[in-house]
Amino acid sequence: MTSDLRDLPHRLHTALQTATAMLDLPLESRHLEALATELTPFVRAVCAEALAETAESTPIPYATVSVDEQAGVETTEYAGCVRRISVDVDHDSPAAVLAEELRRHPDVIATDIPNATYLGLTIRPRTAAAWQWWQRKLNLPFSAITVQGTDAYACCELGGVAIHLRGEDTGTLMSPDVRARQGLDVDLDSPAGTVAAKARRQPDVTSIEISNAHTVTVTVRATALVDWQWWLTQLGAAATTVLFDGDTATVTGSKDGATVHLRGDGCRTFYEDEVAAHLAGLTASTT
Repeated sequence: MTSDLRDLPHRLHTALQTATAMLDLPLESRHLEALATELTPFVRAVCAEALAETAESTPIPYATVSVDEQAGVETTEYAGCVRRISVDVDHDSPAAVLAEELRRHPDVIATDIPNATYLGLTIRPRTAAAWQWWQRKLNLPFSAITVQGTDAYACCELGGVAIHLRGEDTGTLMSPDVRARQGLDVDLDSPAGTVAAKARRQPDVTSIEISNAHTVTVTVRATALVDWQWWLTQLGAAATTVLFDGDTATVTGSKDGATVHLRGDGCRTFYEDEVAAHLAGLTASTT
């Protein structure tokens, strides 16, 4: 932590550069350097205060250990994870060392170590992305996984240790519908990701959906006619191409190389006053 705080001015400068670029602020490098220098003492104080409060409120980590002499199994219960290991197995054995490494991951709920080179690993990933992370971690192709009920099972090898994996409640994450869902693998440095990053800072944006690297849907709830007009201008969307779906106004424009589908919830009301809509450039002249 000490080295992190020593590097704080540089990290602040980098963060300020990123924020300035994303918000398109008229700040030069000398301004950012001055801000980073001025803010460093304040941020250091905030970090120190947060660390002190955390140290006071964080409970001391502990584990409960019990031994079943008849079964020859030692059971250790950590917060959210149970480790069972044969009393004949050395805690420095490959399986025990790997279990200790993996149990720190929040998805791991149990490890079973009957011998030095075998590990039973039970996990409970919450999302498809988390389950896919485990597949990459353990080099598991889809063909090596079987689903029974709501659980998924697989056998693999890692670092000389044979692993029997059980994924609790991950059967649904194996569904083709989940694997094929679009948008999870979109690079956020793409045109669509750039637009999404800028749009989400606007107070009237209610949702953003990235379909692919070059397509994004932005839903807004503009509270005034001028706000809806601002969105049309920002996206270069022709006012004459606006369509209506109930009270929602829809139009397609573009920004930063991305196609943007704009939805304005409740924005049809801006067109009810024909004179005001025409003066704002929302409608073409009828004469």
